[in-house]
Amino acid sequence: MAKNIINQWDTDFLDKSLIFSDLKILLKEKHWLDWPGCKGLLSLLNEPIILSSGLQLDMKPQDSTLPFPEMGYEERVYKKGIISTREQNWHDLFNAFIWLLFPKTKTLLNALHMQELKIQPGKKRTPGRDAITHIDESGIIIVSSDESLLQALKNHQWQEAFVQSRAHWFMQDESQRDSKQLSNHYTQTIGAFVFGHGMYEKAFKPFIGFTGKAYCLKVDKSFYQQDKLSQYQSLDQLLCDDIKQKNALTDSRHLSPLPILGVPGWSRENESASYYDNTNYFRAKSYSAS
Repeated sequence: MAKNIINQWDTDFLDKSLIFSDLKILLKEKHWLDWPGCKGLLSLLNEPIILSSGLQLDMKPQDSTLPFPEMGYEERVYKKGIISTREQNWHDLFNAFIWLLFPKTKTLLNALHMQELKIQPGKKRTPGRDAITHIDESGIIIVSSDESLLQALKNHQWQEAFVQSRAHWFMQDESQRDSKQLSNHYTQTIGAFVFGHGMYEKAFKPFIGFTGKAYCLKVDKSFYQQDKLSQYQSLDQLLCDDIKQKNALTDSRHLSPLPILGVPGWSRENESASYYDNTNYFRAKSYSAS
C-alpha cells in the first residue's frame, strides 16, 4: 500500500479526485459513515456474481476467521470463490470495487494467475504473471471507436491524443466542456476506465509522475450511446474476450505507459495545453534498435 495513505475512513473520499467519479455509479448514492466491511460491499450487487467455476463470488474478512487459511489469495478465489479482504484498508476496498465492476475480467485474471503459478510456483514471476499483475494493479482501459487515437496513445503522441483530440474525451468535470459538447454526448469517441485498484489508491494524493498501464481496446461507436453503468458491463465482457482472443497477457506487449494526470477530465490542471509541455512526465516513446 502507498506509504502516504492512512487507513482511516474518510466519508468524502469520492471527492478527493476526479478519477473517483465513476465509483459514484457503483456506490449508488451510498454515504458510508465507516468502513463498509464485506457485507456492505456485497450489498452493492443487484444480483450475485457467478464465477467461471460455478461458485458464487463471496468476500470474507482477512483475519483469524478467514476460511481455508492454508490457501493463497489466488487459490482461494479460484477454488472457493472467496475474496479475502482487509476490512479497514483502502487497497483492498478498491480491489473489491473492481471485482464488482469487472467480475468476468477479474475471474479471467485469477484463472491466468493460477496457470502461471503452475509454470513457476512461488514469488518469482513469469513474464505472463508480471503482465497480469501490471494490469491488475495499474491498468487503465482506454476504449475508443477511433483506431488512430489508440495508436497515438501507444506512440506517446500526447499532444495529438490529449490536446488536439480533447473534444472527443468524456469530461468527468462538466465545467470543462462547452455548451455544444454538453448538448451532444455522442461526439465522444474515447474514454478511460480505471481497472487497476492501485490507481485509485494513488489518486488520493496524485503527483506528477503518476503513471498507469494502458490497455487499448477498439469498440463500436454505439458503446458511447449506453449509460455509464451499461458501459462498464459491456466493457467487462469486451475486455475479457479481447484478452482471451489475443492471448494478450503472456507478456506486457499489450500494455503501454499512460500519464494518468494527462487524461482529459482527470485533472483540472490539464485544461491548459501548456500542461503537456512537461516532457519529464509526458515522455516521447523510445524505440529499441533492431
